[in-house]
Amino acid sequence: FSAGTRLRHSDLRSALTFKRWLHERPQKSPGVLEHGREAWSIFVEGGAGRRVGDDALRSASKVLCDTGFVILRGGSLYTAAELAEAQASAEAALARTKDRCASLGLAHRTPWARQRSQHTLGGLVEFEFAEAISYSAGRVDMPRLIHEPPFDAPPWHSHPDILQLCHNVFGTACEQSILGAMWSFPGACETGWHRDGEAPMLVVVTATSDYPSDVGWIHVRPHSHLNTRAGALQRRPRHSPPIPAPLRKGESLIFMYSCVHAGMANFTCLERCLLYAVYGPVGMRDTVNHKSGFPSLFA
Repeated sequence: FSAGTRLRHSDLRSALTFKRWLHERPQKSPGVLEHGREAWSIFVEGGAGRRVGDDALRSASKVLCDTGFVILRGGSLYTAAELAEAQASAEAALARTKDRCASLGLAHRTPWARQRSQHTLGGLVEFEFAEAISYSAGRVDMPRLIHEPPFDAPPWHSHPDILQLCHNVFGTACEQSILGAMWSFPGACETGWHRDGEAPMLVVVTATSDYPSDVGWIHVRPHSHLNTRAGALQRRPRHSPPIPAPLRKGESLIFMYSCVHAGMANFTCLERCLLYAVYGPVGMRDTVNHKSGFPSLFA
């Protein structure tokens, strides 16, 4: 993801309303979680694929508003079968993309073909297509999976618990606009710290497989969502060290667009896949990170 989100006028009004609410509300940490090892985690009970209870969703909303992110641990929003099907579909989409790049003579430009030293010495080679975009060395974003099975239907499309969480946070009806896969290849570099934007939108990242700790997990900065341009003059910055957010299979990291985060280097020989979804108020779209003008590999 890159910083910045372009908004329509209606989106801008919603964003400004959200910022006023965010910076004017009382700043209280959710005491119900202070006894836990991770004040930013909610433990999902009841097993994989079951609905998260209303109390847990309210707690998750409080953590998200206070910290800028929340991790759903323990259980999962998805069953084991749903996770396996999603992982297989993402792998198949990547395989099709690799084959297509090879047939077009683009293999030398692909993020999965270049080693870490080549990225460092030669810089990032431009790789921008509708189906696969590389924002940082050794990584590729595949943002257009929402119309492919199983991502075109529940629970991957418009998950009721995530819609409710989004409504709790932003106070309005919400919808899902994006579902994609973010791949990190062996030798991938760090992404650098950034925001996805300042719009009232959420990113939901889910691990559909288990990976080791050095595969290049996302790190997040607590409270960094409060230090946006709109709030910088109103609130004294709260400096917090970055938090690693490794996920077990089925767990999800949810963070605000304005939360500062970074992907770490991948020191393994594994191709790591994280599925992500973007949720926000109805009608809001990210037209900066998800542009419509890139050429298609399959045209």
